[in-house]
Amino acid sequence: LVHNNSIKKVWLIGGIYGLISYGLYAFWLVKFNPFGLFLACAGYFLILAIVFLFLKLIDILFKKNAWLVQTLFLSVYEYIKTLGFLGFSYGVSAYTQWYNTLFIQICDVIGVFGLNFFIIFPSAWIYSFFEKGHERKIILNSVNIDYSKNNSNLSEYVKREKVIKNTERKSMLVFAFLWIITVLFFYIYGYRDIKSKKVYETVKVAAIQNNENPWKNGIDEYAKNIQDLKDLTNEALEISSDIDFVVWSETSVVPSILYQYYGLIDSRRFNLVYSLLNYIENKDAVFVIGNSDEEIDEENKTKKRFNSVHVYLPSENVIPPDPDVYSKIHLVPLSEYFPYKKYFPHLYKLLFKGENHLWEKGSEYKVFDYKGLKFSTPVCFEDTFGNDCRKFVQNGARCFFNLSNDGWSKSRACQYQHLSMSVFRSVENRVPTVRSTATGETCIINQNGQITAITPDFCKSYVVGNVDILDSDFNPSFYTLHGDLFGQLQVLLLLIILIIQILIVIIKSIKTKK
Repeated sequence: LVHNNSIKKVWLIGGIYGLISYGLYAFWLVKFNPFGLFLACAGYFLILAIVFLFLKLIDILFKKNAWLVQTLFLSVYEYIKTLGFLGFSYGVSAYTQWYNTLFIQICDVIGVFGLNFFIIFPSAWIYSFFEKGHERKIILNSVNIDYSKNNSNLSEYVKREKVIKNTERKSMLVFAFLWIITVLFFYIYGYRDIKSKKVYETVKVAAIQNNENPWKNGIDEYAKNIQDLKDLTNEALEISSDIDFVVWSETSVVPSILYQYYGLIDSRRFNLVYSLLNYIENKDAVFVIGNSDEEIDEENKTKKRFNSVHVYLPSENVIPPDPDVYSKIHLVPLSEYFPYKKYFPHLYKLLFKGENHLWEKGSEYKVFDYKGLKFSTPVCFEDTFGNDCRKFVQNGARCFFNLSNDGWSKSRACQYQHLSMSVFRSVENRVPTVRSTATGETCIINQNGQITAITPDFCKSYVVGNVDILDSDFNPSFYTLHGDLFGQLQVLLLLIILIIQILIVIIKSIKTKK
């Protein structure tokens, strides 16, 4: 489409592509808010319109190997779209390989955006290889050199030679060979990485999935959810009495434990919270619980709410409650976090229907240390960003407990899209992940990105499994130390290539005029 359409049309084609592709990919947004899906589609209409314009400009600037520069550009685009306030990691091409365990081990060096170029490459190569052959055949057949007419021989000959040069495919075969060698190296690297896995001491973890309905509210619904969590936990503990950690999903406990316990705001909520704390106090496992923290801002007379994780150790910090707490830092734009309410009040009302669903941002990439396991708790959306998760590992985390609730989407596709990104976080940092979700996909992922246990989705269930306690001499991966360096290098390389080519075109244009 880019190659065969004019610059006047290509932006519209790109916009339509963006609208349709992201509308199909993220269709589940309609369950949260139809206006949210509209904003996503409208946003990617504009974004892909611009992307297609740049693809067309590259097509014009580079006569011979535009396809290669376009591959680099698309990889750069998918990196840039994950940055900033509206950063969105869903739809990055490399995540399609989440189940290709050997192949993705290289991400502990190059990260998902380093891998991304090699995923996009074959599509561009296949298209360009056959397109060049097709164009070469058509144009050469249309060039008729009549040697009896000396006045036209030279121009026709030059025209044909230019066609032969611009549609030459030998260099493409070289690039294909290099790609094959690189991919083979990735597989060999992955095989060696997995084969060299050490044997560690372990802790046993139970991740609970209570299949709650996030759209139902009220004290009776909250009590029912907590009872379901208790019942499932009891069942897991009966089967495996040596469980060290119990993990409940994001906001699985809705009444703010600390706010209700110390504030005595509502007797029913206090009783529910107190009953829960008594339950935990009589267990031996460490409880990792998704909860909302609420604080009163005395200065502004407003309530601040945090999407938090509480860690409780029986006989230590349960009654009275004094949990270790992590509050979510990377909030979901337009649903959990909207810093422009003052400037766009009408948009705010459309998104939140007049209700205050917003959270305050946390400030510390917290690491917990219990029973020999150092772990961090990225909440839901946070584990879709490699750069966020590596900060936990830099601070000392050797395992992720991801607490998620994608139940609002009512979509298995949405939940698997999220799972695919969690796998990469383990591979990039060489640490295991335990996912506790409300409706799926609750699972245990080892440090090689292999899913060792998983529950069915949209049912009450749990997984119990062992998680490695990584040695104290744990060496952070190259990715943990340097982050998305290969994504940044691709941006730099693309800019250098474009600047050089633009200068070449300008110089040639000046010479031609002379």
